Amino acid sequence: MLFSEKQERSRRFRLALRMGIPILMLIGVAIFYFFRQERFEINEIDIAIFVGILFISIYFLFFLINLGQSETYVDRMTGAFNREYLLDALKREMKKEKDYSIILLRLDNLPFISDHYGIDRGDRLLRIFVDILDKFLKLNDIKEPLIGRYHGGDFIVGLPLNVEESLKLMEDFTSTYKEINNLAVEFKYAAVPKETASDLNTLITYLYDTISQQKSGVSKKEKPEKKLDINLLEEEIVEAVRHGSLLLHYIPTLNAKKDRIDLFEVGVRLKTKSNGILPPKKFIPAVNRLGLEKEFDAALFEAICEDAAKVDPDIRFSFNISPFSLRNDSFVETIKSIASKAGVEYDRIIIELFENRAFRDVKRYKVILEELRELGIRFALDNFGAPNASFEYIKKLPVDMVQFDRDFTISYNNPKIAALLKGYIQACRSMGVKTLVKWVDTEEALERFRQLGIDYIQGFIVSNRPLDSEHLIKKYGVKQ
Repeated sequence: MLFSEKQERSRRFRLALRMGIPILMLIGVAIFYFFRQERFEINEIDIAIFVGILFISIYFLFFLINLGQSETYVDRMTGAFNREYLLDALKREMKKEKDYSIILLRLDNLPFISDHYGIDRGDRLLRIFVDILDKFLKLNDIKEPLIGRYHGGDFIVGLPLNVEESLKLMEDFTSTYKEINNLAVEFKYAAVPKETASDLNTLITYLYDTISQQKSGVSKKEKPEKKLDINLLEEEIVEAVRHGSLLLHYIPTLNAKKDRIDLFEVGVRLKTKSNGILPPKKFIPAVNRLGLEKEFDAALFEAICEDAAKVDPDIRFSFNISPFSLRNDSFVETIKSIASKAGVEYDRIIIELFENRAFRDVKRYKVILEELRELGIRFALDNFGAPNASFEYIKKLPVDMVQFDRDFTISYNNPKIAALLKGYIQACRSMGVKTLVKWVDTEEALERFRQLGIDYIQGFIVSNRPLDSEHLIKKYGVKQ
């Protein structure tokens, strides 16, 4: 039996006592009242008292039954703890002086299973999954594992272990159970020790941020930093964004037609005081969640323009801007102001578009992109061919370049992949759209993509390392 079900049984037993004892007391009072009289005769007053006692008893009984149903500890679908009880239990555990880890375990392909096999089968899978997880943890000496359903296929697990031990358990579980109830299952998971934040909601938010950066279908063992303070991390991210503490690195990209490097893809990291230099996977989720997308994108664009103004004017720069910013009318004015101040021509700017899902109001999005395009700015679809919204966008949005997903390079020997790439290149050429491939590491691959008609090539064969701002300006700077 699940620990949650044992707790629910105990709660119902206590509720039964609460229901039974007052009723027994009322019956006892009634019996005492009737038998203490000298003559056992029932009059109108006695009947009224009896009816009153009966009414109170029935009302009280139904009230507690209804209360018992509404205040259950258990998620009815899965048998795990429901969210309300889960959070209360975790808060109690966090107050204790012992190692304790909080884990977010996601059944990542649950939506696919529900869509293709039916919601009922997806629901049954959740129940079986919880039973299996509970038994697995008990076999690993976790006597009372705290398993709660947080949302959809997301479960929070509380374990009296340090975070390394908890992650090892999750790794063992996800590698052991690749199939449940004759269905292939995919997991994501992340864990943090209880002391990494002052409140539970912040901890859970951080877990969601961590999982959001993991690739679909991959169970990734995330080892958090020692003594990580999530509250301090967020404060430092905000401070870094607002003070423009950005470190840019430029990835050289070869123009295959001109046989020269005239395009750089820009990456960015944040410099913080206590948490060091943060890669995008560490700070982008917090930037998005805290509503700092526009501030961050403005700071990024300003930093790029400062460097662009100091190098060869024939060199262009491609970089990612948040869709949130690009759908904001005022951000167009921000772009104009920054570029004008730096003296950078718009045609040197390529904004990369990437999203996991198609945006509903494509028409409104298109209006803003067209306004930027009229200035001379160009747009590229990043990770084209990956499971994202790029196919929808190339049909409806003003796109000037596609940057193919890395799978087209590393899996090119697969005949299907090669055929798809050739077809895409031909389609892009017919639409006047430039093409770019990444992860090209050998002369053989370089020559192959040249022959296919790829416009831009990026990878180890072009340059073995990105350039920071200082080296970019030193190598490609405008001669005074």
